[in-house]
Formats: sequence, structure tokens, C-alpha cells
Amino acid sequence: GVGTAFTVYLPKAGQPVEVQARKAPSIRFGTGRVLFMDDDSKISALTGTMLTSLDYKFDLAKNGEEAIQFYKRYLNIGRPYDAVIMDLTIMGGMGGEETFKALRELDPQVCAIVTSGYDNDDMRRQYLDLGFCDYLTKPYRVGDLGKSLRSVLGK
Repeated sequence: GVGTAFTVYLPKAGQPVEVQARKAPSIRFGTGRVLFMDDDSKISALTGTMLTSLDYKFDLAKNGEEAIQFYKRYLNIGRPYDAVIMDLTIMGGMGGEETFKALRELDPQVCAIVTSGYDNDDMRRQYLDLGFCDYLTKPYRVGDLGKSLRSVLGK
């Protein structure tokens, strides 16, 4: 009525074992300029931290209208963003799909990655068919973000 006692017997090693720690993989993938659009300030801040750790310069937009303003500003000086990452659903503003179409009219070469909380092969295929370069499922980690950027930018 007071518990259980266990006795475990392990064989003694003949000699000390050398433990080799695995080298942590590098998450720094490249450099460039990224425009990130999401209406959730916490997701934007977190993704900003991830982009900084990956050595990317970035701007944050709360909605499609703001993203288009940023994009126009840099396109007009001949320095378009290397990639645009945008959430599909924006509360009270232009969402990812509509923003992407507007950006494509401004710059047919825009490289856009869509993010969504829905992980569905049909949805992924639909957005890639629309011309998005990649589909990033939320929640994503810094390695996922870096790999996506590296694959679309070829760096």
C-alpha cells in the first residue's frame, strides 16, 4: 500500500564511452529582402525574429493595401523584394490571394510564398497553380521558413 520499488542492474562498461555531441545544423541560409504580410502582430513579430536570424532584411505589412504600398515603393527605385510571404486570410483588409494578383500586375516576376493554417494538398496545389512559388503551413519553424526561402530564391 505504499508504492513499488524497482532494482535495475546494468553491466559495467569495459572502458569509458566517448560521447560526441552532434554539431547543430546551421539555419542561416542566405541574404535578401523579404516583405511579410500578416494581420496578427504576434506572428509578424515572431516571423521577423526568424527572418533576422536567417540574415534577411524585411518589412512587415498588416494587410494587402500596406503590402502593395511597400512593394510599389521599392519597385519604383529598382529594388523589388526578393520574396513576399503572405497570409491568405486578413481580417478587415485585402488577403493574400487578392494581394498576390495586384502585385503580379505591378511586377509579373514577383516571388510570393503563401502561408496558411490549413495543410491540404488540394489547397497547396491550387495556390501553386495560381503562381505562388511555395506554400508554407502554419505553424512553421525557422528551419521551415529558411528552406522555403532558399528553395524559391535558389540560394
